[in-house]
Amino acid sequence: MRNEKRNAPPETLPVRRLNRILTMLLSTIKGLTDEGRDLPIRWNLMHMYTSSQLAKLLAIRRGIDPELAGIAAALHDIGVVMTKKHEGHAEAAPPFVYDIVERFNRVSGTKLSQLSEEETEAIVKAVVQHSEKELKSDDPFVELLRDVDSIDAYLHGVEITEGRLERCKKVMIELGIEMK
Repeated sequence: MRNEKRNAPPETLPVRRLNRILTMLLSTIKGLTDEGRDLPIRWNLMHMYTSSQLAKLLAIRRGIDPELAGIAAALHDIGVVMTKKHEGHAEAAPPFVYDIVERFNRVSGTKLSQLSEEETEAIVKAVVQHSEKELKSDDPFVELLRDVDSIDAYLHGVEITEGRLERCKKVMIELGIEMK
């Protein structure tokens, strides 16, 4: 029998920084239109929130900081949001991620701790590499974001590639869910 205490979630999940970043993203996104976009902006918004929730769950399961995982998941498609294009969105994301983190750190005040350089670099690395579903990384944070993006698309009924399907199966097994 495995140690249930090890995977037990804390009494209160510390996600105040994540919630502030989600609010900032919503404020940025709500004024955007679907014109010229590969995907409707509402899809990006929905995917941002649901990916963030899934990331926290998987992070708790895997012993990764759930708030940082939620932030990375919320930001993982910021390249799509800002460029309007899916092609090359992960590689295009860093300037947008750095801008959001810089704005967050500027307005976080004394109530919220700032995102450190180390946290920011972990987020940027995972965001840039999240589209490479067929690759395997030694970085658990990168793997988490790839898995979250895959399972979230699957749960939204998006037709998924073989690389995503393998990740979905792996996550379902990890969660004890039989995938038919």
